Amino acid sequence: MHNRFGIRLVTAGVVSFITQHFLGETPCFLMPLSTLYVMQTTPGSAFYQGIQKLVIILIIIALCSAPLQSFSFFYNMAHDASLGAAIGILANLIFFPEKPDRRFREEMVPVIKTLNAYFSQLIDPLLQHDENTSTNRMLENALLNAPNWVYERGFTSALQTGYRFFLSNVEQMADVLFSLHQLTRHPFDKELIAKIRPALLNVVDSINQFFEAGVRVLQLKKISDEPNDLENRMAELQKQLFTIVPPDLDLLDMREDTIKLTALFYQLEALQVLLLKMGEAFR
Repeated sequence: MHNRFGIRLVTAGVVSFITQHFLGETPCFLMPLSTLYVMQTTPGSAFYQGIQKLVIILIIIALCSAPLQSFSFFYNMAHDASLGAAIGILANLIFFPEKPDRRFREEMVPVIKTLNAYFSQLIDPLLQHDENTSTNRMLENALLNAPNWVYERGFTSALQTGYRFFLSNVEQMADVLFSLHQLTRHPFDKELIAKIRPALLNVVDSINQFFEAGVRVLQLKKISDEPNDLENRMAELQKQLFTIVPPDLDLLDMREDTIKLTALFYQLEALQVLLLKMGEAFR
C-alpha cells in the first residue's frame, strides 16, 4: 500500500519536474510542488480532493497577485499550478491507482479481529468468575485505525452507501461492547451466572463464529461452516434468564445482580442485531 503510493509519488514528481523544465512559466518549481500537494488524498476521493486542492492553490495565487496588480504574474503561477495539479490527479487515477475496496478490506480485518478479542476479554472472566481487569485501549486503538476515509466528501459514489453502512455498523458494535465492558465489571453472584452459563456459552460461541466468518469474508476466503443459529440461542438464553428474572417483575424490587444481568442480556441482543446486519451485508 505505502510502496504503491511512494512509487506513484516519485513517478509523478519526476514527470512534473520534466514538464516544469520544458513548459514551466515560473522558476520557482510550483509545478512539482502542486503535483505533490494534490496527490495527498484519501482512497476513493482522488479526483474530488485533487480538484479541491487545486482550487485552494488558485485562490492563494489570486490573493498573492492582487497586491501586485499583475495579471501576467497570476497567469504564469496559475499555469504551472494547474499543470502540476493535472499531473498529480492523473497519476492518482491512472498510475498504480488506489483500490478502495481492497484497502477497506485490509483495514477492516484487524478491526473485526479486535472486536472479537475484546468481546472474549469481557465474557471469559464472567464465565470463569474472575475479576474483569481489561481496558478499552485495544478497541479504541483499533477504531482509530479503521477506514474512516469512507466518510470523506467525494468518496466513490458506487461504494459510498455500502461501505459507510458497514463501518457505522461496526462502530455501533464497539459502542455495545463498551457498554458490556461496564456491565461485566460488576461482581455477579456465582450461582446466578451458573444458572445461565450453558445458554450463555452457546450465545458466545455463535457470536465468535460470526466474527470469524466476517474476517474470512473480508479476506476473500470461503466460510467452512455457517455460524450456528444465533437467534435461537439468544431466545434460549432469554428463556433461561427469565426463569431467574420474571419479565413482569417490578425493577425497583430487583437485586442489583439481576438488574445488571438483564442489562447485559439486552446488550448481547443489540450485538446480535448488528452481527446479523453484518452477515446480510456479506451476502
